[in-house]
Amino acid sequence: MTNISSKNLIDIQKLLTPIARNAGKLIMNNLNAKIEIKSDGTPVTIADKKADEFIYNNLKSNFSDIPILSEERIIPAECYGDNLHWIIDPLDGTKSFIEGGEDFCVCISLVLNKTPILGCISHPPTLDTWIGGKEIGTLKYCKDNTKKIFCRKIPNTGPVIAISRHHIGPKLKDWLSKINHSQTKKIGSALKFCLIAEGKADLFPRTSETYEWDSAAGQAIIEGAGGQVLQMNNKPMIYGRRDKKNPNFIAYGQKYWTKFLKENDFD
Repeated sequence: MTNISSKNLIDIQKLLTPIARNAGKLIMNNLNAKIEIKSDGTPVTIADKKADEFIYNNLKSNFSDIPILSEERIIPAECYGDNLHWIIDPLDGTKSFIEGGEDFCVCISLVLNKTPILGCISHPPTLDTWIGGKEIGTLKYCKDNTKKIFCRKIPNTGPVIAISRHHIGPKLKDWLSKINHSQTKKIGSALKFCLIAEGKADLFPRTSETYEWDSAAGQAIIEGAGGQVLQMNNKPMIYGRRDKKNPNFIAYGQKYWTKFLKENDFD
């Protein structure tokens, strides 16, 4: 499968939503999971591993010809450059999960030609699930309803900025000091992308280290809702990198910020 039509994406979307939600249920069944420290110094739990195994096996079962890149696994040779591949983060926001917070999520995305074309983020505590892409729009699945969502116009009071709960360095503080904004919302994980996609926030700047699995699903979801995710130098995000590291980036719902980035050097 090298060419993906809008119909293909809609069909995949229908399969992906229950996979993400059921992975979330596995996570919620392992709330007091034992903590281990990976070689890079970051924590991992049995909940991460069980969710990873569940997602990996289901993707392999349904899409056997598409390689899978997971935060918890060795990177396959096919998951570079323009190749079609999955990117998964089975439990994004592990720190919050360990601390007993609720801002963690399951992230699954499909990437082609260095761009996320479909993204799915599910919130295990509520099972709220956001899924979409630029070609098909973005949906939010809640317990009682499903609705199409869109980024909002910036309120007259100024933008609401979503920022990381755990990664607030001097560069981000300087960035925030240059923007008139009404509020900041601190939240862990890729849920920040979802806030923008459904019009509950307007900007998400990231000036500390992230990897492709941290942003791919969120980027597709925001683009499906009418927003964008760009490097701080106003260039497109590129996936399929050898080291999988992201540059600094900004996610936003209004194209006004494209002009803003051109006029201000935040790279």
